[in-house]
Amino acid sequence: MHNDLWQITDTHWQPRFIHCNSLMLGYVAWNGYLQQGQGLLVCDVIDPILPTINWSTDSIAFDQFFLAQARTAPYLRSLKLESTVIDAVGHAIVTYDPTQAIVLLIHGNQEPEINLLQNLAISPSDCYDQVQRRWAEFQPSFTPHRRHS
Repeated sequence: MHNDLWQITDTHWQPRFIHCNSLMLGYVAWNGYLQQGQGLLVCDVIDPILPTINWSTDSIAFDQFFLAQARTAPYLRSLKLESTVIDAVGHAIVTYDPTQAIVLLIHGNQEPEINLLQNLAISPSDCYDQVQRRWAEFQPSFTPHRRHS
């Protein structure tokens, strides 16, 4: 039996998060590209990622939005990222193939992580098509979440 419980010593939860939410991430990335051109998919994870999370059964609240290329540098500066990181993200946005890749910023547990997702098992356009066909199944995921104070 495979245990999907995240180990307490592993702080790199982002790959598992991406895997579990790939259809929604691809959907928003492709929709953003169709509407705005190349850009950055931003995923703001609302729930804390606890060491005891079971990725098979626990759901994680998050908001996501797409930033057009022209709006990414100001947004990244607002996160106080270094200029070399901002430049690298800008270069990735200019050169990535939106039919096969996603430039993704995940912000969770107070830490931003930027990924260039390439060689995807399901292309962003296929994610978009699948979510469109199964819209009712994904509807709760597109409800904006609010942090509780």
